[in-house]
Amino acid sequence: MKKIIESITFIVITTIMSSSAFASAYNIEVNANHSSLEVRLDAGQPINHGFLTAGIGAIYDDDDYKIISGSVAMGNEVFTPGLRCDLGFKGVWGEVDEDHKDGDLLAISFLLSATYDIPETISGIPLEVSASICAAPDSLCFEDSERYIEVRTTLGFRILENAAILVGYRHIKIYFDDDPQDWKMSDDALFVGYKLRF
Repeated sequence: MKKIIESITFIVITTIMSSSAFASAYNIEVNANHSSLEVRLDAGQPINHGFLTAGIGAIYDDDDYKIISGSVAMGNEVFTPGLRCDLGFKGVWGEVDEDHKDGDLLAISFLLSATYDIPETISGIPLEVSASICAAPDSLCFEDSERYIEVRTTLGFRILENAAILVGYRHIKIYFDDDPQDWKMSDDALFVGYKLRF
């Protein structure tokens, strides 16, 4: 298991370092609500047939969980200009403590995401809509976890050329195998945040 964590860390760091040598785009995102804080850093690099993105992130909920993640995805514009879809993998690691139960999370999930920059001619103001889903089946979950699901969507109001205010929703569900009784943790959160692109 230690080797799995080291492998995920190596892949993410290597991809970010290689992106930094030919850097094209970085995104820093900070989101918060009354009980949780989320920080994300993504580095993107154009490649022959699309775009390669690597990222790291962390979510801290003061009541229930702490999750660290690393992701690698490839994507391209599809159907219409401004609409980009990405496919990849997201590794998650963390601890959950809810209702006097605790469990360790380690999973490699499949990642699907989409981002659409709505033209100013349509919306009147520059807007960005994004959505993502990642899911890990039992065969890709380790430690105490059996399944992992995360759904996320945001609406960004671009206040500057490289900065946006975000409003979003995040749903996380984790299934645990904790003999003699299986249990699950589910969290729904609305948040506001800030995204800086450079």
